[in-house]
Amino acid sequence: MMTGLELDRVHQGLTILADQKREGERTLRPVVDYSIPNVSEKVVRIILSYTDYVNRTVWKKHP
Repeated sequence: MMTGLELDRVHQGLTILADQKREGERTLRPVVDYSIPNVSEKVVRIILSYTDYVNRTVWKKHP
């Protein structure tokens, strides 16, 4: 959940997450692509691989 950094919005987000049902009572279906064991490792590799490209094309930073 993306709330930004404003304290009120962070608090609202945490309240929503705390009130959600868990485990078998869940009303939201988990995304199948995120259920694989090493998804966080893959996300880190993707972010790292795009860092230089974004710096160069978006922010116009040159080494």
